[in-house]
Amino acid sequence: MASAESQEHGSEWRLGLEPGESAQATPAPPHSEPPRDLGRERLERPLQVVTVEHLGWSLIALYALASRTLGLGARPLDGAEARHAIAAFNLAGIGPHVPAVAYPGAAGWIDALTAGLFNFAGASDCAARAIYALAGLLLIAMAFEMRHYVGRAGALGLAAMLAVSPVVTWYSRAAAPALVGAAMALVTINLFMALRANPSRRRAAMFGIAGGLTAAADASGLATIAIFILAMVPLGVWDAVTVRNLKLRIQVWLDRYGAHLATVIVAAPAAWAASRLALHDGFAPDRLAAAAYSVVTGAGERGFEAGLRFYLPSAALYEFLIILTGVIGTAIILALRVRSRFAVWCLLWTAGAIAWGLWTPAREPARIVAMLVPMAVLGAIGFDWLHRTEIWRYIWISLAIIAISSLYVGIIADFVNGVPNPSEAPWARHTNLFWTDGATLPDVPRIARAAQSGLPVDLATVAYAGPVAPQIRWYLRNLRPLDDVATASVIAVEDAPAPTASSESRRWDFAYSETWRPDFTGIDAARVIRFLATGEIWGATSERKATIIRRPVGPAAPTVILTPPG
Repeated sequence: MASAESQEHGSEWRLGLEPGESAQATPAPPHSEPPRDLGRERLERPLQVVTVEHLGWSLIALYALASRTLGLGARPLDGAEARHAIAAFNLAGIGPHVPAVAYPGAAGWIDALTAGLFNFAGASDCAARAIYALAGLLLIAMAFEMRHYVGRAGALGLAAMLAVSPVVTWYSRAAAPALVGAAMALVTINLFMALRANPSRRRAAMFGIAGGLTAAADASGLATIAIFILAMVPLGVWDAVTVRNLKLRIQVWLDRYGAHLATVIVAAPAAWAASRLALHDGFAPDRLAAAAYSVVTGAGERGFEAGLRFYLPSAALYEFLIILTGVIGTAIILALRVRSRFAVWCLLWTAGAIAWGLWTPAREPARIVAMLVPMAVLGAIGFDWLHRTEIWRYIWISLAIIAISSLYVGIIADFVNGVPNPSEAPWARHTNLFWTDGATLPDVPRIARAAQSGLPVDLATVAYAGPVAPQIRWYLRNLRPLDDVATASVIAVEDAPAPTASSESRRWDFAYSETWRPDFTGIDAARVIRFLATGEIWGATSERKATIIRRPVGPAAPTVILTPPG
């Protein structure tokens, strides 16, 4: 009866299983997982944990890229830059041959690369500086590679010093072979250390080629290679005194690595000779010797005092960060806090670079880079040692303030006051310390364009009445040069009476270059601080003037068509 009711009304209520009844699993309710959001997972996937080192290298790379490449053509070429640009333009063969005064410091392989760029992108101020801007970026990249030898913190400090350096930044944006030589010097050092760690003939060839290109870049590059070799002599003498069985060790080394040494000895002179051949002016020993001879000769005054007068203003006022850290690094190495053959070799390299730079009479403003780079490497070694000590927590803020000050001074000098402003009053001029050899005024390209605009191809000629500045020749490069002043459509004259022209001729009398050489006699600290903060100078600037005359170009005679007899 109960069973029937239970079947009729559903399962009956029970406390447990009936005898003989087996237990059965009750199925769990279905559980459905939410669908995967693949788009969100891809966006939220961690790629890299950003450390202080990563952030530092990223900021340095961004600033270096922006400061070395943006607005390369905004400033007209000065005289030294125009000489290299003209040499590259003549090598490219894309226009009339521009007569230029030969100079022993011609950088064959750099001018050849610039000539190739002219053929690809056209001749311009930006293209004339592009190879040098890439060398400025290469300098920062080599600082990153040197973290294996100066430490991770030291390499970061080295890159920061070179990136914010007003001098290095300026010459990274100018056609300065000394900057290329400094970059190639760091490449040579890194290749040597790689060859030493893992010898191979390929690395030996690369090391030799880098050394040859460093020597061929500039007279300062040639001096740098000589200093590299001389700096190894004291270390070799120390080994000769302290190492046992030196003769046997040398024989074993030659047996193992003699082929690598021969590869270097062959590759380095070959790279140098190929660079000189790139000038297309013949291969002669006297031409190769000219670069070596120019290292120790020149028209200037020989001696350390004259060198200090030449380089000290820009070094002291612009490069206080590198000088300070270089002094700290030197003190740390001399105190034997850093016991490394590489550190001692860098100390000898710095001493040799400073001694050569100050003594040699063949001085150029850009060659200060060859002295600043080894000082920055010393500073990096000291920076890395301080970073590993408790002293760091007390001095890092001071170093950061000095670095920011260097960055500010560099922005004022390199970008705010990079181009002369003729509209400023003589008593309130703003300049920088890179104008000691003259800065080209912004009107020069405009006047040159106006002088050659609208000239027919057969009348696009120019005559230079006497010596004319390279920058004027550069901006008139599209005109075919003539020796006869009487027949040329355009005449350029500098520091001389201009030829007589007709009343229909157009004439431009203009200042093309402005020079400021500071006199520190009797100058107080307030004026110096004002100069660093705003670029406002003391004393007067000097100008060089030139004249461009364009003769009138008459309309072509009408063509007369004779009617044939009917």
